[in-house]
Amino acid sequence: MSTKEVTIGFEWHQRLKTHKLFCDCPSILGLKPESRIMRHMRLSYSELGEQDPAAVLEAKRARKFYYDFSSINSCLVELDEAPPHEINEEALRIAFKIALMFRMQILDEIRVMRKVVLDGSNTTGFQRTALVAIGTKESFLETNEGNVRLKTLCLEEESAFIEETEREEAIYRLDRLGIPLIELATEPDIHSAKQAVEVAEKVGLMLRLTGDVQRGLGSIRQDLNISIVGGSRQEIKGVQELELIPDIINYEVERQRNLIKIKEELNSRKVKKFEFKYFDVTNAFKSSNSKLVREALSRGEKAYLLPLPGLEGLLGMQIQPKRRFGTELADYARVWGGVKGILHSDELPGYGITAEEVALIRNEGNLDKDSAFVVVFSDARKAELALKAVLNRVNAALEGVPSETRKVNPDGTTSYLRPLPGAARMYPETDLLPIVVRKSSLEELRTQLPPTPEEVMKQIVGYGVSEQMAKQLIRSPDLQTFYKLVKENVDPVFVSSVLLNTIPSLRRSGVRTDEISENDLCSLILAFSREKLPKEAIEEALVLLSGGEEVNSVVSKIKNKVVGEEEVRKTIQQIVLEKKELINQRGKDAIKPLMGLAMERLRGKVQGSLVYELLKEEIEKVMK
Repeated sequence: MSTKEVTIGFEWHQRLKTHKLFCDCPSILGLKPESRIMRHMRLSYSELGEQDPAAVLEAKRARKFYYDFSSINSCLVELDEAPPHEINEEALRIAFKIALMFRMQILDEIRVMRKVVLDGSNTTGFQRTALVAIGTKESFLETNEGNVRLKTLCLEEESAFIEETEREEAIYRLDRLGIPLIELATEPDIHSAKQAVEVAEKVGLMLRLTGDVQRGLGSIRQDLNISIVGGSRQEIKGVQELELIPDIINYEVERQRNLIKIKEELNSRKVKKFEFKYFDVTNAFKSSNSKLVREALSRGEKAYLLPLPGLEGLLGMQIQPKRRFGTELADYARVWGGVKGILHSDELPGYGITAEEVALIRNEGNLDKDSAFVVVFSDARKAELALKAVLNRVNAALEGVPSETRKVNPDGTTSYLRPLPGAARMYPETDLLPIVVRKSSLEELRTQLPPTPEEVMKQIVGYGVSEQMAKQLIRSPDLQTFYKLVKENVDPVFVSSVLLNTIPSLRRSGVRTDEISENDLCSLILAFSREKLPKEAIEEALVLLSGGEEVNSVVSKIKNKVVGEEEVRKTIQQIVLEKKELINQRGKDAIKPLMGLAMERLRGKVQGSLVYELLKEEIEKVMK
C-alpha cells in the first residue's frame, strides 16, 4: 500500500468514569430492566431548512423503538420526559484535563448542540454534544511516520445500547444512554495501517493514564475515516480491537480499488444511468424446487426483478474477502428495504434455481440471454424500496466510490450502515445555557495533569518491576489497579505478576476472570499481602472468586490450608532424607530439583520463600 495512496483520520469515543452527563444517575451497566416504553421518531430540519441524509433514511424506515430501563440508572431525562440538568461538572473538568494533556486550546465558551440521530439510539431523536477544544500547532502525536495533528475534542452523551433490530422495530436499553464520553478527532494525517495502530495505542495509553476513563470492552470505540486517491471518504464505525485495525484499513483500500475498477469497466462498456423499472417474475418460479424459493412463496412473497444490462460479470466480482459487488447491493436492499437479501444473475443458476428457471426470469423481464439482473423476494412495498436502493447504488457505481458510513464485520471487512451524515444534523440545544470557561480553573487543572508514558515507565521500574513487565503494565487496562494496590504497600512485583501473568493464564484456560470486579480483586490481593498468605495460592483463590464466592470466604479457605513452619520443616526433612544421595552427588545444586519437589507437596500452603530458606538449611546440614 502506497503511503501516498491512502488517507486516514481517527475519532475516539471514550467513556468517562463519572455519573451521567445531564442528570445524577450513576453510570452503571447490566442492571435488570424494570419497565419498557415505546417511541416513534420524527424528522426535523436544520436552522437553514436542510435535512440530514442519514436521518432521512431512518425517517423513511418509520420504525417503532422500544426502550427497556431500570429506575436505578435511568430517570426522566433518559426517557425524554424531563429537560436535561446542568452539565456534569466533573465530566467537564475531565474533558478539560484531557484537552490540556494533548496541548489543545480550550474554548472560552462551551455551547451544547443537538446532533440529529433517528436510528433510535437516543429517545430524544438527537445526541447532545459540546465542542470543548480545538487543535493548535502544538497539538500533535509523534509517530515513526510523521506527526498526526489533533483536530477537535468534544464532550457528549453516550447512546443507548441496542439489543435487537428489525425492519419494523428495534429494542434498546437505556442504562448506557447519557454516560459522558469524550470524542477526540485527528486531522487526516495517517497514511498507513502501521501508523494508525501506533496512533491508536498512544491515544489509548494516554487516556488510561488519566485514571478518569472507564475500562473494559465497549468503553472506548474508534471510528476510522479512510479514503484513497480516486476514491472517497468512508466512515467506519465502532472499531474496538486494535488488532483488527490493519485488516480494516487494508480491506477498505482493496474495496475502493475494486470499486474504481468497476467504474472504469462500466465506463468502457458505455453503461448509462439506469431508470427505475422492475418486473413481477413470480410466474417463472411457480414450479421451482428451490427450498429458498418455496419458503418465500409459502410466506406469500413474490419475486421482483430489476434489470441491470451491462453489469454482466461485475455483480459477482470480489471487492473484499468473501464480499462481492452483489454483497454491497444486498446491504443497500437490507438497510433501505428491510428484505433479507437479493439474488443476482452472476450467482445463478444456484440456490436450487435451475438454468431453465433463469431463462424464464429473463423472458419475464424482456432481457437478453446474458443480461444481468437482481431478484428480490418480498411484498410489493419492501421490494420497491429495496430495488430502488439497489438501483441508486448501481448508478453511484458509474461515478466511482460513494461516501458511506459503514460498520465493521468480525473479519475486518465492512458493510453499508447508512449514508454519511452532513452538517444539517447539528443545531443548538435550547434547554441549556452556554458555559463560560474560567481561566483560573484551567490553570489549576494544568497542575493535575497525569504523567507522560515515559515518566510512568520510569516510576514502575523504580518499584522493582522488570522493564519488560513495566512496558506491559503501561499498556494494560489494569494500570490503575496496580497503582491502587501499590499505594496500600502491596509488593509491586507480586501485583504485576498477578495482573499480567496469573489472570491472563487463567482466562486462557477458561476461567471467567472477567466476572471478578476490580473491588473484589483489590480486596483479595490486599488480603494476601496483609495476611501473609502464600503467593502461590493466588491462582486457586482467583478461581474461587471467579466462581462467585465472596472474598472473605475465599480468604478463609486459603488460610485454612496454610501450614505452620514446624510442619513445613518436617516435610522438607522427609524430602531431604529421601534424596540424600542426590545431595551427596550435586551438593548445593540439588536445591533446584528439591525445591520443585517440595512445592509440589506444599504449594498454596506456605510462602515459597520460606520453603526455599528451610530447604537450604536442611541441605547444608546433610552436607556437613
